[in-house]
Amino acid sequence: MEGERMSDMNKLAIEGGSPSVPRQLVEHDWERFRKSTQEENDAVMSVLQSGHLSIAQGFGMPEAEGLESEFSEWVGTEHCLVVNSGTAALHCAVAGAGVEPGDEVLVPALTFIASVMVILHQNAIPVFVDVDPETYLIDPEKIKEKITGRTKAILPVHVYGLPADMESINAIAREHGLKVVEDCAQSYGAEYRGVKTGSLGDAAGFSMSPTKQLMAGEGGMMTTNDEEIYRKASMVRMVGELCDMKDKDRAYLSETIGWNYKLPEVCSALARVKLRHLNEYLSGTRTNVARLTARLEEIDGLLTPRLPPDRTHAYYLYPLKVDLEKLNLATEPGRLRNAVVKALSAENVRAGLWQKVPVPAQPMFQNKQAYGKGWPWSCCGDGDVSYDLGDYPNSFSALENSFTVRGLVPPNGGELVDAYVAAFKKVFENIDRVLAVYDKQEKFIPLDERIAELSRG
Repeated sequence: MEGERMSDMNKLAIEGGSPSVPRQLVEHDWERFRKSTQEENDAVMSVLQSGHLSIAQGFGMPEAEGLESEFSEWVGTEHCLVVNSGTAALHCAVAGAGVEPGDEVLVPALTFIASVMVILHQNAIPVFVDVDPETYLIDPEKIKEKITGRTKAILPVHVYGLPADMESINAIAREHGLKVVEDCAQSYGAEYRGVKTGSLGDAAGFSMSPTKQLMAGEGGMMTTNDEEIYRKASMVRMVGELCDMKDKDRAYLSETIGWNYKLPEVCSALARVKLRHLNEYLSGTRTNVARLTARLEEIDGLLTPRLPPDRTHAYYLYPLKVDLEKLNLATEPGRLRNAVVKALSAENVRAGLWQKVPVPAQPMFQNKQAYGKGWPWSCCGDGDVSYDLGDYPNSFSALENSFTVRGLVPPNGGELVDAYVAAFKKVFENIDRVLAVYDKQEKFIPLDERIAELSRG
C-alpha cells in the first residue's frame, strides 16, 4: 500500500498522479482579506463609526493624511499623495512631472498596460524600449537610441520587484533634461544601492491592489521630493482644485483638468495597519525565495532570477526561465515553457504568465487608436512614432521562455516551498512526458502567430 502511494506521488499530476503540493498549503494573495487581524478590524470599524468615509469638507481626510505621512517616512521622500489606484498614482506622477500633449515618454515594452495608459491620459506619446534579456528591465543603452527632441520623461518599471538600473537612467535623464517617473507597483521595499524604490527618481507611483505587498483592497500612492510635482499632482487628484479640505469655505475653482482620485478612508486605515507590518512581510517573502532558489538551482534546464549585487528584490513575482540547451531538447521555447507551466499548475504550483504579448503588440498601438481619430498620435506631434515589433527581441524572448511563480509570501513558509521544490523536480525529471502530454491536450501557437491573429481580429 505504501509503495502504491509513493508510486502515485511520483506520477505526474497531469497524468492522474497526486499533486506534489497539497491544496491546503496554497494561500492565495487575496485570501489574506478573509483573515483580517483584530488590529485591522479595529482600524476599519473606527472609520465606519466616525461617519467620515471619504474626504469631508472642513474635516479633511485624517486616515489618508496619516498614511501619507507614514509612507513618505517609510520610503524616504518629502511628499506622498494617496489616491484610489496604482494607475491613478502613476498618472499623478506623470502629470506632476509636466508631461503634456505631444510629449514622448520612454517606457519598457514588457510591462503592464497601466504603465502606458497613464502616458495616454496626458495625450502624450508612449515610446517603447526593449528590455535587458536577463533582468527583464528597461535597457539604458536602448533608452539612448529612442530619445528625440520631443522626449519629456523616462518611465522605468521595477518589474517583478527588481529595481531598474537607476544610476544609468538618471544619468541619461540629466544629460537630456528629462524627468524620471518610477513605476513601483510591484517593488515595495526593493532597494537600489541601499535606497528604496519610490525615492530614486523625480516621482513614483505605488499600487495597493489586492495582490500587492501593501494592499488595501484598492488604492495607490504617489511619492516625490519635488514640491512643484506634488502641487500639480494634488490638483490632478481633486478635479483640478488646489484646496485645503480642512478649510470649511471651499472655493470650487479648478485651475487645470483633474480627476476624482480620492481614496475612501477605510482603505487608508487598512493600509496604515498593513504598513506597520510590511517589513516583516517582505522579510518572510525573501526567506521563502532564498530557500526556493537554493533548491531550484540544482535543477538542469531551469534558470532562477538574476539579482545584480547592488539591488534588493521585493519578489512580487518570482520569474523563472526554461533553458532548452541544458535540456538538449529540439523544440520551440514557448512550447516547452507552456508545457512546464501546465504540468506545474497541475501539481498545485501557482505558475503562470504575467503578460502574454509585449505592450506595443497590443491592437491599440499597432492601430494607433486610443481616443479616436488617431489621437494622440495624429493630433500631437508628427505621428511618426513606430511600433515595429522587430525593435523588441528581448521582450519577445522573455515572453516565450519565462514564467512566474506566486505563493511565496507569508503566511506561506518552508512547508510550501519544499512542496514546490518536489513539484519542480517531478516535472523536470519527466520533461519528455510533460511535453508529450501537453501535445496531446493543447495546440501550441507561437507568439508571433498569436500576435498576427490579433492584428487580423
